[in-house]
Amino acid sequence: MSQDDHTPTIAIDVGGTEIKAGLVRGEKILMSKRWPTEREKGPAHAIKQVLTATEQMFAEFQEAKAIGLVVPGVVNTQTGLAEYSENIGWRNVPFVQLIQDITKLPVGFDHDVRAGGTAESTFGAGRGFQNSFFMPIGTGISGAITINGHQLDDPFSGEIGHLDVKSGIECACESSGCLETVSTGPSIIRAYNLLSKKQLKDAREVSEAAQSGDLVAEKIWGAAVEAIAFALNAYINILSTEVIILGGGVSKAGDALIEPIKKYLNHRLTFLPCPKIVIAELGDQAGMIGAGIAASRALRN
Repeated sequence: MSQDDHTPTIAIDVGGTEIKAGLVRGEKILMSKRWPTEREKGPAHAIKQVLTATEQMFAEFQEAKAIGLVVPGVVNTQTGLAEYSENIGWRNVPFVQLIQDITKLPVGFDHDVRAGGTAESTFGAGRGFQNSFFMPIGTGISGAITINGHQLDDPFSGEIGHLDVKSGIECACESSGCLETVSTGPSIIRAYNLLSKKQLKDAREVSEAAQSGDLVAEKIWGAAVEAIAFALNAYINILSTEVIILGGGVSKAGDALIEPIKKYLNHRLTFLPCPKIVIAELGDQAGMIGAGIAASRALRN
């Protein structure tokens, strides 16, 4: 993929917890700011936060030639609509039109995870691979599928977070048993704090407690990682990818996440090759860099 490294764009990456925005040139983030999404205040407020971030970035960086916005949920890049997000609660939000009304600039629009996958394939851990699966594990879980060098651009693709891992726990999507009910950052910490006398703040702390012999943490972390491995095993059996790139806050656990997944997959994949499993190189900047790529595409079009 070619990228104009000399044209500055505004890149906005909307997550369930926070909105990250920056002035981006290629893979370089020249400056960035963050706003809370505050989804607990309702979808209308979350939309307002996105538009506030847009207005402030546009006012500060007049040199930007285009804007890229990436959001979670069901995203229709053809219509410019954020059709649905179970974690934030919005439906059919015309983000492209709303941002064009504010800025009069070309707007690139994409799914947050697919944009992060594009960034990792272009500048990060997916470079050199024709077939990859990028899976951030954070507030939610989704995946970006790249096959023969082309990313699958379908509003409903990659929703591995809603694969049934038999947890029996109700999910925000109105089903139950989904991977997101046991393996996201919030679900891991919620499960631990319900069972332990200690109160931890994030999934990484649960991972560290598990390594230190905390039996509750071992149980919760073990169940979360096994569910991830179970879901990835299903993916590999269908698409047999070369590399799996794990991102998001939970991936900060590093080897405590990767090694048990490898062990599980090497046991289950009796004749299929086990893909390379790595941590994303771009960290929580992947979505923002991907939004910058989307902005550059809009500028070229």
